[in-house]
Amino acid sequence: MKTWITYIAATLMGLATSMLFGSFAATAGILSSVSSYLISLGVFITIPVLFITLSAGTASLMKDSKGRRVFGSSLLWSIVTSLILSFAAALIFIAKPEPFPVTSSAGSAPGTLISHATYMIGSASSAMYPLNAVWTLASATRFIVPVIIISWVLGLALKPSADIIRPAYTTMNSFAEVMYRISRTYTVYGFFLVFVSSASFFTSVYQEKTIFAVPEFAKLLAIAIAVASIVVLPFLFALFTGFRKNPYKVLYRSIAPILTGMVTSNTIAAIPLNESVARQNLGVQKRIASTATPLLSVIGKGGSAFISVIALLSLFQATTESMPSSSVIILTALTAALLSFLSSAAAGTEMVVITVFTLQILGINLYGAENAIVAFIPILCGIGAMLDTIITAFGNSIAASFVGTDVEIPYRDTI
Repeated sequence: MKTWITYIAATLMGLATSMLFGSFAATAGILSSVSSYLISLGVFITIPVLFITLSAGTASLMKDSKGRRVFGSSLLWSIVTSLILSFAAALIFIAKPEPFPVTSSAGSAPGTLISHATYMIGSASSAMYPLNAVWTLASATRFIVPVIIISWVLGLALKPSADIIRPAYTTMNSFAEVMYRISRTYTVYGFFLVFVSSASFFTSVYQEKTIFAVPEFAKLLAIAIAVASIVVLPFLFALFTGFRKNPYKVLYRSIAPILTGMVTSNTIAAIPLNESVARQNLGVQKRIASTATPLLSVIGKGGSAFISVIALLSLFQATTESMPSSSVIILTALTAALLSFLSSAAAGTEMVVITVFTLQILGINLYGAENAIVAFIPILCGIGAMLDTIITAFGNSIAASFVGTDVEIPYRDTI
C-alpha cells in the first residue's frame, strides 16, 4: 500500500485514539512519552543517514560540477519562500484579524519563552565549537549544522579527482545506497510513529480545549494553512519550474514526510523520509536528494516564519486591543523571515525562537502575553514544521529541475 494512504490512515487512527481515550488524565503523559521515544529513534536513524548520504552526494556533485546549481537553487528557493510566506501571513491577518486566545499558559512567568529560546541558541552555539568530530556526530540530536559541515568537508575530499581516491568514493556510494535502503524501510513503516505522535498531538489539543473555545482563531489558522500549502507554495513551485511540473503531484506523493513533520514538529526525524520520497516518488537523483534535503532542512524555514508572523500580529492585537500599524506589520514579517534562517538551532520549536527574537529585535514588550503560545506549541510548531517539510519536498524537485536530471516516476513504482 502506498505511503500517502498508510500515513493518512495512521493520522486518522491517531485522531480516533485521542477521541476514545483523550479524556483520561494519564493518556497525554503516556502518549507523549512514547511519541518522544519514537521521535528520538527517528533522529537516531537520521544522523548516520545524513552523514553518509550527504558526503557521497557532495562528492558526486563535485565530480560533475553540479554542486553550485543544487546549492544555488536551494538557497534561492529558501530565501523566496521565507520572504513571500512571511508577507503572505501578514496579508492573511490583515484580511482576517483575530486576537490570540487566552490559553492555560497565559499566566506563566514573563521570561518562560525567552529562557527557552536563549537556551536553544546557546546550545547550538556550543555545538559549533570544534572539539571532536566523532563526538559531534554522536551527540547531534537537535542541531545538525555541525554534522552537515563535517559531511560536506568529507564529501569534498572524496571527489574522485585521482585514481587512488576512486575506491573510497565507490565505497562511500555503496554505503549511501545502504542508507537509502534503511530510509526506505523507515518510510514504509514510519506510519507507526505518525500514529502514536498524532494521537499525542490530538490529545494535547483536546485537553487544552482553547482551540474549541475560540473557533474564530482556529478558522484563521485553517485559512492560513490552506492559502500557504495549496496556493502560495504550489504557485511559487510552478514559477521556479517554468510551469512544467505539477505541484499537487509533489504534494500528495510527499504526504508521508509532511504528516510526520506536522504531528512530531520535528523536521530532523523526517529527513530520511524526505530523501527516500524525493528519490522514489519525485524522481530526484540520489545525490541531489542527499544534499538538498539537509540544506533545506536547515534554511528552508519559511513555514515557521509564516506561522510566527500570524502569532505575533495576533498577540499584538490581543495585548493592545487594536490592529498593528503598517510599519509594525512590515517589520514583523521581514524580521521573522530573516530569523527563520537561524531557527534550525531550535529543532522542534523553530516558531518559538522566531517569535521571541522578533519581539526583542523590534523592541516590542507584550508584558508576558507571549507565554500564551506555550499551550499552543504542538499546534503552531506542528503547522510550521508541516509547511517547512513541504518547502523541502518542493525544493528537492526544483533542484533536480535546475540540474536537468529529474525524471517522471510512474505511480505503480512509488512507495
